[in-house]
Amino acid sequence: MTHTREVVDLHPPIPDGNHEPPCPGPVVAVEPDAPPIVRAVATRVRVAVRTDSGRQALQRLPGPIALRSVSDAQRATITRTSDGVHVETLGSGAPAATLDIDPLSLTVSSANGEAPAVEAVSALLHPDPPALAAAAEDFWALSSPMPGMPGLVLVAVDTGEVVRLGPQEEPYEIHGGDIDLRRLMSGFDWLIPSLRAGKFSIKGTHRQLSVVTGASMKAVYDV
Repeated sequence: MTHTREVVDLHPPIPDGNHEPPCPGPVVAVEPDAPPIVRAVATRVRVAVRTDSGRQALQRLPGPIALRSVSDAQRATITRTSDGVHVETLGSGAPAATLDIDPLSLTVSSANGEAPAVEAVSALLHPDPPALAAAAEDFWALSSPMPGMPGLVLVAVDTGEVVRLGPQEEPYEIHGGDIDLRRLMSGFDWLIPSLRAGKFSIKGTHRQLSVVTGASMKAVYDV
């Protein structure tokens, strides 16, 4: 795996706790054979707790938080533990708060005025994704063992950054905005809905699209 940065930032951002490199931190565990919404929530939380702001949000949780899908029967419960956080379908006790959640966007809301719970959970489910090169490295580590996985070329059209992953003989190209590419590589968004929304332009074969779509779902659900 290689990546290249073809535009050099002469004034790099000063770390503020939200953009620090990944470091050992709280452990995010899920129940065995976890359903999709539990896995998607855990993916977001893993990114969040790498940062100071995410760890602070975790400490603000008032207790186990139940998340109830607004469109189907899915549920997830977030519980702070001694070594991090556990995400499961149903907690072992009564939740401190029950929030509604959109199972696709993972946006939470409450009709009961539970503002502290909404604020803390929103911070855990909507962290700033890692820098493109770092997010892409994690994506490649997860997806490269998949049969037929092509090399990738990611082009951030707004910053000019280019990241290359894997074999480059016939790579699959994805062009889009920096934040959209970072969200895709971090498992925040699926590839196909993002394509339908006009966020990316692509270059490659249908077979490559099929495999990369599977890799995208693998990133979202960490499977």
